[in-house]
Amino acid sequence: MISVKSIFRSKIIWVLILLLLFYAMYVFSDKYAKILQLKQDIHSLETEIEMLKSENKNLSQEIEWLNQEKSIEKIAREKLGLTKPGEILFKGIDVK
Repeated sequence: MISVKSIFRSKIIWVLILLLLFYAMYVFSDKYAKILQLKQDIHSLETEIEMLKSENKNLSQEIEWLNQEKSIEKIAREKLGLTKPGEILFKGIDVK
């Protein structure tokens, strides 16, 4: 009968064990590198989400301001040159 000691004395067995260990290290290191890349991607996406949430909040505040009657009147007067009924609009002339 073959004993355990005689199996581990064989150089072929040691070579096979070493090859198996190197293969396992290669497979696990490749997976570990992929996991690290995915973690980095998650972090950058979370940062982008926070930035977009902040931008969304600012835009919501701007929409809220633009929907107020004061801001509508201001825009109508300044940008469109509109007046209220009964008002007279005076425009100045720029002289250079």
